[in-house]
Amino acid sequence: MEAPASYSGIRCSWCGTLNAPDVTVCSKCGAVLSSAHHIVTSGSVGSSSGTGTHVEPLLSSEQERINAQVDSTSFDKISSEAMRALGLGPTFISSQSIAFFVAGCLSLYILISLGGAVVDISQVLVLSKQAPGSRTPPAGITEGQILTLLIRFLLIGVVLLTAVFFLMWIHRAHKNLTALGAAELKYSPGWAVGSFFIPVLNLFRPYQVVTEIWKASASRARRRGGINWTNEQTPVFLNLWWALWLISGFLDSLSTFLVFGTGQGQQQLIASRYRLVYDVVSISCAALAITVVLRITARQEAANLANSPPPALAQSEW
Repeated sequence: MEAPASYSGIRCSWCGTLNAPDVTVCSKCGAVLSSAHHIVTSGSVGSSSGTGTHVEPLLSSEQERINAQVDSTSFDKISSEAMRALGLGPTFISSQSIAFFVAGCLSLYILISLGGAVVDISQVLVLSKQAPGSRTPPAGITEGQILTLLIRFLLIGVVLLTAVFFLMWIHRAHKNLTALGAAELKYSPGWAVGSFFIPVLNLFRPYQVVTEIWKASASRARRRGGINWTNEQTPVFLNLWWALWLISGFLDSLSTFLVFGTGQGQQQLIASRYRLVYDVVSISCAALAITVVLRITARQEAANLANSPPPALAQSEW
């Protein structure tokens, strides 16, 4: 019996599996295969006495040189899918728990703000009945103003708590991008958080960071197949969220200045109206922020599920 005169294939430099010549990914470990992996082995059939047939593989010196180069750079050629299958490289850590905390804090903010809106409406109704130019009572502060200040202090506490969890979520969500296989990211997880604290830059950089997280979290964000995550579209609700965030910050500063301005009733009426507009804008912004956090988190969970190796591959023995 004679063995085939020659056979060919693409041998994976990572796990050693011989794959078919027309494949681009190793069937066992998922490593990306290149043309440099292509080998052709041939041999002559020896005499078949009692020991069977022996095939002696012959490799050219050029092929040996290529194989040596491939072996020395195998870590550079292995794909992110293979790295995850081997338990190496960046690991995806779900941010669902942090996202739920953020959503809970924002929901509490909305409830308190609704109470503030009721107080502001009552203030507008009371102050509208006063004569133009009239002054407040000698006490200098009304019951409505006390409630307004109390609500503002409550909102400050909720905002601080929300900010802590939101920044934790930003850091985790951005760090997951490399685990999902997204390449050529413009920002790092640390810079994604730090951009919120730099004056002037925090007017636009956080939006760019969140936009990058959204785009790179797509299930098809991997470079494999020529797909580039930068081609993903930014949803309208994300743009609207950031626009309302900037507007609410401006209205909050302006209404605070008016509330602590002169004691004229007309001035307080204007401040209450500004506060009412601010309540509507901030509540809408918080609702959209919940949408942004939960949608991005769900997007990353779906991408991680899509990028995970098949169960047969994950449970295979090496």
